[in-house]
Amino acid sequence: IALADIGLPTLDDETALSGQASGDAAAAHWQARGCREVVVKLGAAGCRLPDGAVLAPERALVPVDTSGAGDAFNAGYLSARLAGIDPRAAALAGHALAGWTIMRPGAIPPRDP
Repeated sequence: IALADIGLPTLDDETALSGQASGDAAAAHWQARGCREVVVKLGAAGCRLPDGAVLAPERALVPVDTSGAGDAFNAGYLSARLAGIDPRAAALAGHALAGWTIMRPGAIPPRDP
């Protein structure tokens, strides 16, 4: 954690690993250990942004397969941040890619034609 500039923990994992029961507590745990930018993934509820706001996905989906959703969010978020996009817009990009992923079977679905 101390070596990460950007942390993207999942609340369920943080609860199991460190006992943190809320997005705020998980973010504080990561920040206390030196991570500068923390976005806590909250599953279907969305994510907790670095400023403490919770950002829900634009719409609720009925997933086909949730495998790979967290990794897809990470890819969308990090790609946007590396392009200089602010954390809120980056989280929307993460939600969009995760949403696309969960509507297809498998953790790494093939590209749409």
